[in-house]
Amino acid sequence: MKRIFIPLLSLWVISCSTDLENVTAESFDETAEETTSTVEKTENPSEESSNKSPVFKTGTYSINEHSPSDSSIGFASATDDDNDEITYTLESDVDIFINESTGEIKTGTNLKLDFETTNSYPFTVSAFDGKTIVDQNFNLSINDIDETTILSEEQKEIITYAQHLTFWKGVSNTSLSANQKWGSPMKMYLNGTISQEYKTTVESVITQYNSLFTDSAFSISLVENSEEANANLFFGTKEEVETIWPDMYEEIKDGNYDGFAMTPSENSVLVSTRIWISNPLEVLLKHELGHALGFGHSDKCEDEFSFLCSQISADNDFLPVEKDIIRFIYSSKITAGLTENEMEEILADIILNEE
Repeated sequence: MKRIFIPLLSLWVISCSTDLENVTAESFDETAEETTSTVEKTENPSEESSNKSPVFKTGTYSINEHSPSDSSIGFASATDDDNDEITYTLESDVDIFINESTGEIKTGTNLKLDFETTNSYPFTVSAFDGKTIVDQNFNLSINDIDETTILSEEQKEIITYAQHLTFWKGVSNTSLSANQKWGSPMKMYLNGTISQEYKTTVESVITQYNSLFTDSAFSISLVENSEEANANLFFGTKEEVETIWPDMYEEIKDGNYDGFAMTPSENSVLVSTRIWISNPLEVLLKHELGHALGFGHSDKCEDEFSFLCSQISADNDFLPVEKDIIRFIYSSKITAGLTENEMEEILADIILNEE
């Protein structure tokens, strides 16, 4: 899966709130060189001279990534000149198993087939004719597929909404050509009129966000001084903003704003943020912090009351799908600077691996 990185750019994100089973069966090739070794073990040495050992046919084995459990990857086959009945066994570090009579090999319930993670698995099949055991090494190749073609409609809707938020689509957003996210942890300094009650609200919101960063080195934390901070949260009136952040004041002075965030980026990597809050409502901080993390306004507002709606009230909050999207976007598999198509492929892979 190729990733195309966006040329250098420096953007200011300014935000506000007003309120298959498609399996390749085995193919046997008498000339193929798939195996690496054959080992014979005679159970009864006195019969060694008269018994003909089983002989494996060489074969290739492959399966599409994301194939379900109990999918067939083909048959191991050995012949025996004595016409002895052959029993098959299989050894592998992953969950694949073999039918001892037919030699059919299938995937187990604990095997996650993901080309982007591992593209092949070695395994060994043993053939026993009642007297001699012959081992043969094989390799299972994982086929890369276009994951988007096997998504359900519900899964496709998740990706569409993720693209809406991360590429800032919709009439209340200024759209982006590449996604933006933080490349290092956010360290937030609290400034302005910060009561103990509001500090508790901030800590609660940070804890809720941090619970979503489960596959990432990213986190949000509070720091005691502005020198070590890359995020500054100011609680105060709009008029007070003019004295500390004149550029932000120019953006908000003529609007009906309760909060605002300005977050610069370098090569699509968010590097710092300034957040102004004038209302202690918890969802307002969730909203502006969501913008600071790289997410635009939501279009799920009439019935679902997303925390990222341009107009919010105490009824708005994280939607379950938004918790998933935040977790996906801040996973280690998603980098900053992806196009919509690139993100679609990676999100499809993430979602299918969670099924």
